[in-house]
Amino acid sequence: MQKLKNIFNKFLSFKFAPLIIFLIMALLMVSRQLWTHTLFFGADSLFHFNRFYDTAMQLKTGKFSYFQTNFGFMQTGRILSALYGPIIAYLGGAILLLCGSWFKFQIVLNLIVLVIAGLTMYLLNMKNHVTRGYAILIAIIYMYSSQIVQWVTSQQFTAFGAALLPLLMISGTNAIRKHDVSVLGLALSMSLLIQTHLMSSMIGMLGLIPLFLVGLVTATDKWKLVRHTLYAAIITIFLTINVWYNLLFISSTNKLLSVYPVPHLRTYGFNFNLYSIINIFKPTEAILFLFVIGFVIYRWKQISLTTKTLTVTGLGFMLVSWSHFPWGIIQRIMPSLTYTLQFPKRFLVLPFIMILLALGMIMTYEQANNHQFFHREQWWRLLLVAVIIVGSLGLDFYSMNGRIYRYDQTANSHNISNYHDSSIYYYFRKHHRNVKLDIDSSHLGYLVHDVIKASPDYVPVKHSIKGFKQYNAFNPYLLDYHQYIGKNAVSHFKHKVWRNGGLSVIWHSKKAKWTQVPLVKYADTKVTLNGTKLKKVHTTNLGAVIVKAKAGKNRVTIQYQRDFMTRLMMVICMLSWLSILGYFIFSKIVTKL
Repeated sequence: MQKLKNIFNKFLSFKFAPLIIFLIMALLMVSRQLWTHTLFFGADSLFHFNRFYDTAMQLKTGKFSYFQTNFGFMQTGRILSALYGPIIAYLGGAILLLCGSWFKFQIVLNLIVLVIAGLTMYLLNMKNHVTRGYAILIAIIYMYSSQIVQWVTSQQFTAFGAALLPLLMISGTNAIRKHDVSVLGLALSMSLLIQTHLMSSMIGMLGLIPLFLVGLVTATDKWKLVRHTLYAAIITIFLTINVWYNLLFISSTNKLLSVYPVPHLRTYGFNFNLYSIINIFKPTEAILFLFVIGFVIYRWKQISLTTKTLTVTGLGFMLVSWSHFPWGIIQRIMPSLTYTLQFPKRFLVLPFIMILLALGMIMTYEQANNHQFFHREQWWRLLLVAVIIVGSLGLDFYSMNGRIYRYDQTANSHNISNYHDSSIYYYFRKHHRNVKLDIDSSHLGYLVHDVIKASPDYVPVKHSIKGFKQYNAFNPYLLDYHQYIGKNAVSHFKHKVWRNGGLSVIWHSKKAKWTQVPLVKYADTKVTLNGTKLKKVHTTNLGAVIVKAKAGKNRVTIQYQRDFMTRLMMVICMLSWLSILGYFIFSKIVTKL
């Protein structure tokens, strides 16, 4: 027994031991999916699959278009990646090309998200002086938390933000412990979040505020903390200028359709029902949270200020993410939250990071002080953690069973159409392959053209639509089907992508008539009909182009026109990242000299 313990301790001291452990645990998580050879479809799966497919085809063909989606979303030319995690979209596209099939891609991306979550949580614990063994255990618990596993089971993109958020929290704990922050550390962690998932960066910023306030109050040199934070904010602006400038500019020149505005915010917080217990806040996680909160209250005078602040802040955000928080009142005051925040349960990522970190700090402190509760000889504490990890994995597998069943139902049918569902409905185009073949096919376009979901987010509309009632009355999902999906299903529309970023639709008309084509027109989109630029372009209420076709062959081409300021901001962003890279390379060279 002692020999095995020595071997394990020797392995644990190996530099890359945490990475190996996290990879093994990640493989265990995806083992059910590997065994059943299943592609999980969640509510947002096709939305993200189309984003990655579009960038993959850009990289493959060399026909780049930063703004228009010329390959994904049935080749409609809509703007998406420029507003929604552009860097991660191109990285995902590159991974998709390397994998060569959708099944391999989903497995590899699942592993990447799980391992990154483990590594970032491990780093956060180590930066706060949690012992290595405890840091690894806490990281595994976080990997298996609902905040991360939601990508594996249902492709909820907030998991990408959750995987990176521990990096941002390092600055928060540094503000309390050191009364200072690393300028580049804070700037880079926030920039990575913004380039990946904007909402996660906003939630992360809200999570930092209480930690910074505590650090500011207790600091002797308050101006240093404020000054370094401001420096980090300025650098972040330059590193993310491609995201926020394009978002502000495109939103100001177009009336963009918002994402789905939920009718009641409180409905989308966590609750003590079966769905929440399996998918949002598991009993095993609740036990850990209650233990940490109870222990902090019990040992309030002995534990550190950082541990207290993390626990109290985590508890606060846990209450905020609860469905019984007064979200009804808040919704009446700030109705825009229904289509910006949408889901209060998103705040739950902060308690998961903060309270789990507090647990690691508590265990380290108690063990270092040889307190009986965490004495080295108490082997049962490791057994308890193992039970919690296995319990979480069991519930995750249970959730996967539902996904596997739905996949089987989809794969065994050639015509699934939830036509009357206001938020989700899939359509199968007439095709010579089924879904089981599509997920293994090297022809990546088969899946995204066979399985289709209406996704009207960020499409230009003629009148601003705010709130659930207006959105529901407008019924953009149905309009998306009729104006884009249905039109594209008509075989006589042919698409052609040009190297200059343009996108054409070509068809033959029996006679001269007004024709709606499945292309999106934004304020700065140039539209040409049969080689002639149109000065006035007619569009539908969901931004689809309408032209006067002639008898015979017709071609409509769209191309998003970037003005000088847009190009300048993109150059500034690239130069900013190159400057940071150059700084790190130069500092390494100087250090070696």
